Amino acid sequence: MKRSVRGILVSVLLGGLVLGMPACKKTTAPTPVATPTPAPVPVRGVLAQFSFDQFASDIYVGIPLPLTQGGILDVTLDWTFPDTWMFVYIAKGTCTYEQLAGKTCPYIVTSETQFPKPRVVTTAPIAPGTYSLILYNVPWDKKLRTGSDNVEGVSCQIGLTVGVPIPAAQAVTPIQVKPVIIRP
Repeated sequence: MKRSVRGILVSVLLGGLVLGMPACKKTTAPTPVATPTPAPVPVRGVLAQFSFDQFASDIYVGIPLPLTQGGILDVTLDWTFPDTWMFVYIAKGTCTYEQLAGKTCPYIVTSETQFPKPRVVTTAPIAPGTYSLILYNVPWDKKLRTGSDNVEGVSCQIGLTVGVPIPAAQAVTPIQVKPVIIRP
């Protein structure tokens, strides 16, 4: 008796499942899922490499950087003597001597320290435009015991990483740079 009740229950349940299923009238293809397009990978390129010597203390040297594309700007700077205090700045636009001396130049990066040597400074993402790399060989100050009277030789590499924050499909285009002494 138990077997027949179980058999009836199983067939009723299976029949109910089949009857409860919707009828298939036609076949439909699944809705396609869009494949996301991968964002371009950021690319770092070298904008410029240069070196110069006879960089006396208490002198500002400006290097204009006309950028036709935005990104993250990085500067790697080295100099000859380890006891030299080399200040490094990146500014929006160009700066006059009066702006530099009065500390009113629109800096976006400042590094006013003796170490490390070599120095690496990096910006946040910036838009295309004119920027300046500014170097200052700090003179010896007896009271503060900072600076030096070294005449320096400097080497520099300037890089730009494109594709941040807005993806770019282009490579970095090198630029010509010319260090200029900024005088009063």
